[in-house]
Amino acid sequence: MVTVAKRVSLTNRVLVTSSVALLAALAVIGLVMDQAFKEKTLHLVKERLESYVLAIITNTEVEDNSLVFPEYFPTPRMDQPGSGMYAQVIAGNQSWESPSALGQTLPEVLPVAVNERVFDAPLEFQGERLFRMRQGFAVETDDGPIELTLAVTEHAGNFYRELSEFEENLLTWLVIISSVLVCVQWVIMYWATKPLKQLMQDLLKLEKGDELIFSEDYPSELRGLTASLNRLIENERSNLSRQRRTLGDLAHSLKTPLAVIHAELEKGGVDKDLIQQQVMNMDEIVAYQLKRAAVAGHRTFVTGVPVIDVLDKLINTLKKVNPNRRIEVKTQIAPGAEFYGEKGDLMEVLGNLLENAFKWCDQQIDVLVKTLYMEGRKRTGLVIEIGDDGPGIPVDKRAELLQRGVRGDEQVKGHGIGLSIVADIVESYQGELEIKTHPVLNGACFKVILPP
Repeated sequence: MVTVAKRVSLTNRVLVTSSVALLAALAVIGLVMDQAFKEKTLHLVKERLESYVLAIITNTEVEDNSLVFPEYFPTPRMDQPGSGMYAQVIAGNQSWESPSALGQTLPEVLPVAVNERVFDAPLEFQGERLFRMRQGFAVETDDGPIELTLAVTEHAGNFYRELSEFEENLLTWLVIISSVLVCVQWVIMYWATKPLKQLMQDLLKLEKGDELIFSEDYPSELRGLTASLNRLIENERSNLSRQRRTLGDLAHSLKTPLAVIHAELEKGGVDKDLIQQQVMNMDEIVAYQLKRAAVAGHRTFVTGVPVIDVLDKLINTLKKVNPNRRIEVKTQIAPGAEFYGEKGDLMEVLGNLLENAFKWCDQQIDVLVKTLYMEGRKRTGLVIEIGDDGPGIPVDKRAELLQRGVRGDEQVKGHGIGLSIVADIVESYQGELEIKTHPVLNGACFKVILPP
């Protein structure tokens, strides 16, 4: 028993991966914003404490060899006991504290060198987090300089409370924004993949036979695909129709010689020459129809065949076949001209037309190959003209030669089976075959147009 693994749809893949990427990006943005806010706020705390330290140092004076600390502090909080903002000065075994430190237990102030500044953030003490700025400075007295260390300490509760509120608001907004963006993304994805769903529905209709080809109501990104599929469908249907016609023609063409043979066998005496002639006719008919059935026809996905390579090979071969005739072949081939189809079809078209030209020309043959461009097609088509300086083809016989449906047993030498094969090949490539008079050589000129 064959089991088919369940495949995740392309839409779900894109939605899941893009949603995960979006949420990851928003999470990274949230972390970056949180870290930036934390560092900026901490920097502001550091700058504030530095300004307090400098203000206290500036206002510290010496009177009668005694230190006089400022009467007014840089912030009223230093005058309020337990306010959370404290100033301390140590000088050897002596110390000074601001009124706000009254009754408060603060961590020990470690001395620092003169003009050295240390920021302790955070400082853990008795289950609380503190910010402390320490700076060493010296004052001149009559007994010489005195080295002191000033410390300004602040409770960090407000900082972490504000940080927590910011993180909570940031998380709330990130959740809201991510939800909205995910919803918008799903709506966009549904709208963007709608043509793909329409393409699947059209494929189902084609399988059921409800539709013949894809509609042109698709975005530009899919229009090339649907156009190629339409050409592929048309080519396959054309090939199928051509093969059916070939079989019908074969059956119809064989009726006449079979009837002659059957009638001859019913007679008492058998004319072997007549039967031999009918068998040869049937052999020619079968060979002709097999050639027609072998035509590959227009292909949507195929590699280009350089025309110059095939053309040179055929011309050299035909010159060897006609060594006693001094035939001049003039070729003009567009650079990069390529035939998008089976190489055998190109050889059949060029070979039959060149063979006719060699057969009917006097001395000159002209071959012109141009590229054909069409809007909306990436590859190019071909315009092939092969003319000679022979007697030409009367105007009243040109339509008869190009008329489709001439039976194999009605073919004659000259512009016969070969030209019929060329017409079938050109038709299978949705092209055109035209017979006219060459404007310079005044002989027959066969013009083949093969669209991209």
